[in-house]
Amino acid sequence: MTLITISQSLDEAFTKNKIVPDVVDDFETQGLLSIEYGPTELVTLGNTLSVSGTQDKPKIQLTLNSPTEDGKIESINEGDKFILVLTDPDAPSNSDHKWSEYLHWLVTDITLPNLKTESGEPEISHFIDAAQGKEVFKYEGPGPPPKTGKHRYVFLLFKQDPKVSKFEAPKDRPNWGTGTPSSGVRDWIKAQAPGSKLLAVNFFYAQNEDN
Repeated sequence: MTLITISQSLDEAFTKNKIVPDVVDDFETQGLLSIEYGPTELVTLGNTLSVSGTQDKPKIQLTLNSPTEDGKIESINEGDKFILVLTDPDAPSNSDHKWSEYLHWLVTDITLPNLKTESGEPEISHFIDAAQGKEVFKYEGPGPPPKTGKHRYVFLLFKQDPKVSKFEAPKDRPNWGTGTPSSGVRDWIKAQAPGSKLLAVNFFYAQNEDN
């Protein structure tokens, strides 16, 4: 019997829902990004959430891969910083990408406390507190237009390029300010922080209640 690891399950979800390649290139998943808007609004790799229930910032936690079950894990050291993104590749709709990607949230320079367990071992579970970073674009909840079907809302967490200390903010939310349909986080990272490493992704669907 073939053992399916957590990382393989995640990769299958990203491919099935076209997160890869629509939003990011194929990457080596480093862990699970847990997103919780509330007790009944949990992001679980492509489930559908309500627009009204996702208007406030969620709680976010990164749980790194287990080295025994999923192979090597990314080391996180003192001084490391992180980039958190929420982006919509279906703006204004899945078939029309003239505003895609639409930037919903961008936070850079996030730091993580408590990198070690009480016994001195590397901590693999980390709460991602946006307040510990620089909020380049404030959180804007989903707002899919009527009659545009379901939109994908994609969270991404990067280990920030340590060589970069200053970023040029996107000029606008639609197309991340490029004016080029389907342009977004991938192009911004390549231009601003090419040494950043994508650690984890999670996503959900939402649609206008008038659909």
